[in-house]
This record gives sequence, C-alpha cells and structure tokens, in this order.
Amino acid sequence: MKSMKERKRANLIIYSLILVVGVVATLLLLPINLINVPLLKPGQVSPVDVRSPVSITVVNREKTKELKREARKKVLPIYRREEKAEEEALRDLQKQNYLSEREKSLMEGLLKSYYSRGILSEVPRDYTEIEVVSREGKRVYPVKEFFTEKEVKEQLRKDLEKLLGNREKAEKLYQNLKVKPNLIFEKKRTEELWKRAESKVKPVYITLKKGELVVKKGEKVSPEAAEKLRALRERYYRGKGLNKYLSLFLLSVALYFSVVRLYRILSPSAYDLKNILFSFSVITLDIFLIKLSTFLAKITVETLNLPVEENLIYVPVVTSVIFASMFINKKVAFIHIVPVALLSGFNLSKPEFLIIPTTIGAIFSAFDSRKLKSREVIYRSAFRGALLTAASQVVLLLYYYGFKFNTLFWLEPMLTLAGGVITAVAVNGLSPIITSVFNFTTDIVYMELINLNHPLLRKLVLKAPGTYSHSVMVATLAEAAAEAIGANALLAKAGGLFHDIGKLKNPQAFIENQVNGVNIHDKLPPEKSAAILRSHVEYGEELGRKYKLPQKVIDIIKQHHGTKLMKYFYHKAKELYGDKVDEKTYRYPGPKPQFKESGLVMLADTVEAATRSMKDKQFDLDSFIHKLIWETVEEGQLNQSGLSLKDIETVEKVFKKVLSGIYHNRIEYPDDKNGKGSDKGAGVRR
Repeated sequence: MKSMKERKRANLIIYSLILVVGVVATLLLLPINLINVPLLKPGQVSPVDVRSPVSITVVNREKTKELKREARKKVLPIYRREEKAEEEALRDLQKQNYLSEREKSLMEGLLKSYYSRGILSEVPRDYTEIEVVSREGKRVYPVKEFFTEKEVKEQLRKDLEKLLGNREKAEKLYQNLKVKPNLIFEKKRTEELWKRAESKVKPVYITLKKGELVVKKGEKVSPEAAEKLRALRERYYRGKGLNKYLSLFLLSVALYFSVVRLYRILSPSAYDLKNILFSFSVITLDIFLIKLSTFLAKITVETLNLPVEENLIYVPVVTSVIFASMFINKKVAFIHIVPVALLSGFNLSKPEFLIIPTTIGAIFSAFDSRKLKSREVIYRSAFRGALLTAASQVVLLLYYYGFKFNTLFWLEPMLTLAGGVITAVAVNGLSPIITSVFNFTTDIVYMELINLNHPLLRKLVLKAPGTYSHSVMVATLAEAAAEAIGANALLAKAGGLFHDIGKLKNPQAFIENQVNGVNIHDKLPPEKSAAILRSHVEYGEELGRKYKLPQKVIDIIKQHHGTKLMKYFYHKAKELYGDKVDEKTYRYPGPKPQFKESGLVMLADTVEAATRSMKDKQFDLDSFIHKLIWETVEEGQLNQSGLSLKDIETVEKVFKKVLSGIYHNRIEYPDDKNGKGSDKGAGVRR
C-alpha cells in the first residue's frame, strides 16, 4: 500500500502532466492555414493573383449594411409639438424686471415668431425631412423650415442686440432667457421603426467558386473585391483569438482529467503513474497524427482542386486505442476513445463527422486487439476499425445530403482507410519503443519467450533436468487453467517455464535433480537448507533481469512461493532447537501473488510437485489436489491475486483433468519369467 505522502506526490505529478499535455494538445489543435489571403483595402494594388481556395457563400456585410442604411433612411424621424415650451419662455421673459414694458413687448413678439416657425430638439444626421405628429395628424416637413437649438440661440443673440440697442442688457437677457425646443424628437419610437425596417432587409451574399479569381496581380482593389478578400480572410484566420486558445486549453485539460477519472472508475487495477503517463502520451500522439495526416490530406485536396469544404476533411487515427488494448486492457482502450474523438473533432465545422464514426471504429479496433498473437492482428484490427468508421461516415453523409452524392461520399472513406494504414504502421513501428520506454510486454513477446530454445531453458535441460521437467508440467497446468478462467494463458505458460530458473545456482539442492538417493540436506542444518531454498527465488529474479525477461515473468518468479512456510525444515528445526525457532527464517520472502497468472503458477507448482512426489504411492488424486489447493487458499496466499473462489474451483477441475491423464491407472502386464504382474501399475488410486 502506498503511503499518503506517496499518493499526494503521484497525484501532483499527474495533475502537472494534465497541464503540460493540455498545452501541447492546444498547440496541436490550433488551425493551420494553407492559403495566404492578403489584407487589401479598396484602391490598393494587389501584389499577387488571389483565387478563392474553396467554394464559399458568406454575407456581404458592407452591402447589407448599405441596404439597411437605405431602409432606415426611408423611415423619417418623428417629432411631437410641445406647446408648453413657448409658454415657459414667455413667463421667463416677464420675470426680467430690468426690461421696460416696451422692450418686453418687442421680445414677446420675437419669441412668438421663433415658436411659430418651430424649434427642433435635435436632428439625426443625413435627414433632410422630418415627420411631425400633432392633433391634426402626421405631416412631413423639410428640416430647413425649422430652427435647430443651435440656430435659434445664434439668431436670438443677434436679434436682442438689434432690438434692445444695448449690448450689456442684450447679453444679460440672452443668459437669463430659456428658449426650449417645441418640436421634440421621439427617439425611442423612431429607433423602433428603424430597427423594424432594418430587420426586413434580406442579407446580400457573396458567392465564390473554388479557384475563382478575386483580384489580379497589379490591379487596383475594388470595394467589392476588398469585401471578398475580407470574407476569405475571416474564413481562414478566424479562431486565432485568445478565446480560441483558452477554450481549446480548457477543453483539453478537462478531457485529460476525465481520462484519470475514468481510470479510477472503469479500471482501478490499472491506475498508476506509469499507465497514466502512457495514456497521455499515446492520446497526444493520436492528436498529432490526426492533425498531420489531415494537413497532408488538405494539401492533396487543394492540389487536385477537389470541390470539398476544407473543414470537413479529416483522417481518423486511433493508435492509442490499439496500444491500450495491447499493453493494458480493453477498458483503458475505451477510455482513450473519449479525448481522441472529442478533441480531434473540435476544429471541424460538423464535429459529429469525426466523433461518431471514429468512436464506432475505435470500439471495434479495441475488441479486435484484445489478445495479440501476431503482428497481423494489428493490421486486421486497424482495418476493421477503419471499415466500420467509413461505413458510419457514409451513413452520416446520407443523413445530411440524402442521395445527392458528392465528392465527400468517396473522399472521406478513402481518407479513413488511409488512416487505418497509418494506425497499423504507427502501432507496429512504435510498439518496440513504447515497450522499451514503459517496460510493457505483449503476447508476442510471451510467444517468443516460450520457445524451448531460450538460453535459460537450455541450461535447465543440461544442469537441472528434473527442474526442467517439473517446469514444463507447471507451464502446462498454468496455461490450461488460464484458458479456462480467461486469464493470459501465454503469460501463465511463460511464468511456469521460468519460475524455477533460480535452481540453476545449486541444482543438486532440489530433490527433483538428486540422483542415487543422495540428499545434501541430510547433512545440513535446517536453517542452511531453508536459506538455500529461499535463495532460488532471489537468484531467479537476478537471472530474469540479467536475461531481460518481461517484468511480469520476473514477478511470477518472485511470487510463486508467496510467503509460504518451509514446513519440513521448520519442524526439523523445532525438533533440534525447541520453540525458540524464528518462523520468518523458514518462510519464503514473498510477496504473495499479485495477479491471476502468478496465482495460477503458485497452484500449479504446488500441485505438480506434490503429485510428482507421490507417483510411486497409492493415493486419491482428486482429493489430494483439492486438499493442496484449498490449503493454499486458507493460508491466504491468493488473497491479493485477483482469483475468485469460482476461478479456483475451475482451476481445480482443470488440474484434475490434466493430471488424471498423466497419473492414470495402468494395466498390469504379466512378468515374462514368473507370470506375476509388473509393479508399473502401482500408483494413483482413483
């Protein structure tokens, strides 16, 4: 069990990795622009011929704005008469006590003339007419018939000086007199009418065919050409703002974090720092391969001038799914589908075109690569996944376009099959590197390992033939049991063949290699004998590392005795030394089996060794096997192996079936000389 400190450290590393791969994925996912569309304004001379790289239809914003302005201009500003404005101005005039009655009378006539003509509160730009709403109804007037506020103030200053003849008095009256507009602009009401008029304007579209010449080299750019260039640049350079970077980064971090979470939910036994780092690496590899392959595909489509929307071109690659199936398990393979499909589809105009087909194809790739027996399986898996992806694409295209077949109907499946080739080649080419970097082992390695020409096995044949015979039998039992319970039969067989290689250090110390009945342990103290037996586990691990055996096989070598007690030497020690004997001295170092295949090798080793020692005695094979297996279970040696009670019952049946074929009842043949039966029949009692 990991300590709290170790768990916190591992989590800190994982969260740091999420941020790092989030940044990498963000950089990989940013759009790559294949076409350089110059930014040119009307009147400028184009330095190059500019052709449209794709067929597009976009709104002509300038033309549409112009039509909206025209529609808006047709709706005149609305004004209402405010009768109180004149009354208030006249009241203010009467309060000016420094004026004589004659002067007041002159000023009153002047103000009435202003209000009779009309004073506008404000006039919107570019309007020469207005609509005045009064009790008599609506009527349109030219703006020039009225005063504006600015005009009336200028006129008032001139008229006051002229009528009063006293500049000082005129200025004082000008400052004190409040002349307010009597024609008030109904701004809110008018703007509602303007918006309504603008909403009725239909957008004007720019339509460009792929390859269409927008502007020639050396030609002045017209307003229409400038608008087309703007539309193309907007299409090709959109998404380079901070919001795009940030959203991509946050999405990447969220999906990588979901990988960690799904590990804990779907495959907690596989959750460790090495596997998380592996998953992050191969998922990011897929994003890179999809981006690179899609980039090359777009260049090809552009070169061939195919009428295809660029944002629907993609090449699905799912190496991470097959890698996870090969090196960990299919549950982790399914986990990898989530970020690969979602992140890669983020830049498509229709993300479902990548997400749905890629998910379906990846699921079938994962199922196909569960048990890797040869490298051909990788190709079959990748191509089957590609075929299912292509079929899903065709279904989606039919959904969107019906039976109006276009270039996409043959281009997308071809790109998908190309993605299958890339997947298969990448997996085959990179698997040795990944195996080396992450210390993984595939079934292909186990198949190569169980070749009996392996140097260690040849040494066993020559130096410890009894151990070799025993190991072959253990491998047979473990393989049969693994197949019966759905464990990795190749790993179990390899573990069985190599579990006792440590006996090469001192072959004669083990009974199966002793000849002429000479047992060296008869002359050794029990603690020395126990040390010799225990050392074969340690030396086996050393040999495994020296010969670069897979880690799982080395683990089986370490775990095949668990922490079992060497009962014979322990009891011998108690007879010699009394109860002061330290039990730890007579136990194997362990650890106990940590996975199913290791547990199977322990059971096969226990049963085979015991039945071999009983081959010249009469005994009930079924009962004997049952007793040996359940003694191991009750001792707790299999508690950490992952073997269920149902698995163990199945293993027991398999062992009985295999061993009964070896230690079967033999027919007694009469002796040639005395007619008595041969002793070859003595053995197992069924």
